[in-house]
Amino acid sequence: MRDLRSILLTGGAGFIGSALARHLLRTDGLETLIVVDKLGAQGRRGNLIGPDQDSRFVFVEGDIHDPNLIPGLLQDHKVTGLFNLAADTDSGSSQHSTVDLTAANVLGTARILDQCRAAGVALLQCSTSKVYGPVSPPGRSVEINPLKPVEPSIASKASADLLCLAAAHDQDQDVVITRCSDNYGPRQGARQMIPGWIQAAFNDQPLAIEGHGTQIRDWIHVDDHCRGMIAAFLKGHPGSVYLLGGQCERTDIGIARSILEVLEKPSSLISLQPGIEGSPAPTKRYAVDFSKAIAGLSWRPQERFRSIFPLVVREIAGNLRGEISD
Repeated sequence: MRDLRSILLTGGAGFIGSALARHLLRTDGLETLIVVDKLGAQGRRGNLIGPDQDSRFVFVEGDIHDPNLIPGLLQDHKVTGLFNLAADTDSGSSQHSTVDLTAANVLGTARILDQCRAAGVALLQCSTSKVYGPVSPPGRSVEINPLKPVEPSIASKASADLLCLAAAHDQDQDVVITRCSDNYGPRQGARQMIPGWIQAAFNDQPLAIEGHGTQIRDWIHVDDHCRGMIAAFLKGHPGSVYLLGGQCERTDIGIARSILEVLEKPSSLISLQPGIEGSPAPTKRYAVDFSKAIAGLSWRPQERFRSIFPLVVREIAGNLRGEISD
């Protein structure tokens, strides 16, 4: 039986990691939460304001590539489970080489796998549903679909997942993988699509949208994602993959229009960006079937986009107003 008595969370100062830290601290039976983050481009110490006031919370600034870091923490805190959210997820940046992505997402996961196996600690590997690639309507990705990543960063996540599955099946290691659709919520970095567009709209700047804005994504609130990861850790079968989705498919231009509506900004701020040689970028659709999580984890998304999305937009915009006043 896995338990949440003493949890080590890597990548815990990021958008999703800091949300997961909050959920873990609200979980019955948790005695210690150790958050590890190197505080790079995606991890911010400010994301953990609030949780860091809890007496059960321990923050360690460090890199998972340090060979002594994780083993020492596993031993010192008698860790009962590790949630691995340490990753390079900036897939849209051309500045990240394939070698960098491999080091961050594949080698980092390989180290954690070996260290958890040596310590006998259960591992929850947080991944992305984009490893399956886009799907045509009305289909949805399911856990057993072949992996068809279309970006180097996603391919590196798929490679890390395969290492986890191999360790589970070949060495009986206790590993569970969750693959989630696109997240939105508070404390998301401005380099991501939704907060980036909120910032642009707030400043009356154009919202740059690729192609005709017809790309479709399934959006899930970060709190639902966190509930799903915790459920997978507690109830998931070793060596299994669980898809988590929001059952909320929206086009990119639809998301942009929603942001402008909430902020009472004109639709003229939408700026469609043509593809190569003036042709629109091909339409992609990402959608997941999370019926396995419903059946096996007793989990389903709780937050409704129509009611929660305006609150997220206003909160992020409110933070921008606070930055100006400061």
